[in-house]
Amino acid sequence: MLGYWVCMGNAKVIVNEHTVFDYDDEFSLLDSMEQHQVPVTYSCRGGYCGSCKIKLKRGNVIAVQDSLVPLQANEVLACCCVPDGPISIEVD
Repeated sequence: MLGYWVCMGNAKVIVNEHTVFDYDDEFSLLDSMEQHQVPVTYSCRGGYCGSCKIKLKRGNVIAVQDSLVPLQANEVLACCCVPDGPISIEVD
Protein backbone atom coordinates (compact mmCIF):
# COMPACT_ATOMS: atom_id res chain seq x y z
CA MET A 1 0.00 0.00 0.00
CA LEU A 2 1.36 3.37 -0.98
CA GLY A 3 0.90 6.31 1.34
CA TYR A 4 0.21 9.91 0.40
CA TRP A 5 3.39 11.57 -0.82
CA VAL A 6 3.82 15.31 -1.31
CA CYS A 7 6.32 16.77 -3.75
CA MET A 8 8.46 19.18 -1.78
CA GLY A 9 8.68 22.64 -3.33
CA ASN A 10 7.22 23.74 -6.62
CA ALA A 11 8.10 21.32 -9.40
CA LYS A 12 7.90 22.81 -12.89
CA VAL A 13 5.88 20.71 -15.31
CA ILE A 14 6.42 21.25 -19.04
CA VAL A 15 3.66 19.86 -21.27
CA ASN A 16 4.27 19.21 -24.98
CA GLU A 17 7.35 21.48 -24.92
CA HIS A 18 5.33 24.69 -24.53
CA THR A 19 2.89 24.77 -21.59
CA VAL A 20 4.57 25.28 -18.21
CA PHE A 21 2.98 25.21 -14.76
CA ASP A 22 3.97 24.58 -11.16
CA TYR A 23 2.81 21.38 -9.51
CA ASP A 24 1.04 22.66 -6.38
CA ASP A 25 0.99 19.59 -4.11
CA GLU A 26 -2.29 18.18 -5.40
CA PHE A 27 -2.88 14.46 -4.83
CA SER A 28 -1.80 13.51 -8.36
CA LEU A 29 -0.31 14.95 -11.51
CA LEU A 30 -3.77 14.55 -13.11
CA ASP A 31 -5.31 16.78 -10.42
CA SER A 32 -2.62 19.40 -11.00
CA MET A 33 -3.10 19.26 -14.77
CA GLU A 34 -6.83 19.84 -14.30
CA GLN A 35 -6.15 22.69 -11.85
CA HIS A 36 -3.99 24.37 -14.50
CA GLN A 37 -6.50 23.68 -17.30
CA VAL A 38 -4.23 21.31 -19.24
CA PRO A 39 -6.46 19.09 -21.39
CA VAL A 40 -6.00 15.44 -20.50
CA THR A 41 -8.17 12.38 -21.11
CA TYR A 42 -9.10 10.33 -18.05
CA SER A 43 -11.82 8.04 -16.79
CA CYS A 44 -11.39 6.02 -13.61
CA ARG A 45 -8.79 8.15 -11.69
CA GLY A 46 -7.64 4.95 -10.02
CA GLY A 47 -5.02 3.37 -12.31
CA TYR A 48 -7.42 0.83 -13.83
CA CYS A 49 -8.29 2.11 -17.32
CA GLY A 50 -5.10 3.69 -18.69
CA SER A 51 -6.93 6.68 -20.22
CA CYS A 52 -4.58 9.20 -18.59
CA LYS A 53 -1.41 7.53 -19.89
CA ILE A 54 1.21 10.15 -20.80
CA LYS A 55 4.86 10.07 -21.87
CA LEU A 56 7.48 11.17 -19.38
CA LYS A 57 10.13 12.90 -21.51
CA ARG A 58 12.43 14.17 -18.73
CA GLY A 59 12.55 13.95 -14.95
CA ASN A 60 11.09 11.47 -12.49
CA VAL A 61 7.74 10.82 -10.84
CA ILE A 62 6.76 9.01 -7.67
CA ALA A 63 3.71 6.72 -7.49
CA VAL A 64 0.91 7.75 -5.14
CA GLN A 65 -1.18 4.68 -5.96
CA ASP A 66 -0.69 1.39 -7.77
CA SER A 67 -1.52 1.01 -11.45
CA LEU A 68 -3.00 -2.09 -13.04
CA VAL A 69 -2.16 -0.91 -16.56
CA PRO A 70 0.95 -2.22 -18.36
CA LEU A 71 3.28 0.70 -19.11
CA GLN A 72 6.34 1.19 -21.29
CA ALA A 73 9.53 2.53 -19.68
CA ASN A 74 8.70 6.16 -20.56
CA GLU A 75 4.96 6.04 -19.76
CA VAL A 76 3.13 6.99 -16.57
CA LEU A 77 -0.49 7.35 -15.52
CA ALA A 78 -1.17 10.95 -14.54
CA CYS A 79 -3.70 9.77 -11.91
CA CYS A 80 -1.12 7.61 -10.15
CA CYS A 81 1.93 9.85 -9.76
CA VAL A 82 3.39 13.17 -8.67
CA PRO A 83 6.52 14.92 -9.95
CA ASP A 84 9.78 14.29 -8.14
CA GLY A 85 11.25 17.61 -9.21
CA PRO A 86 10.94 19.28 -12.63
CA ILE A 87 9.44 17.09 -15.37
CA SER A 88 8.63 17.30 -19.06
CA ILE A 89 5.64 15.29 -20.35
CA GLU A 90 3.93 14.65 -23.66
CA VAL A 91 0.14 14.55 -23.74
CA ASP A 92 -1.82 13.50 -26.85
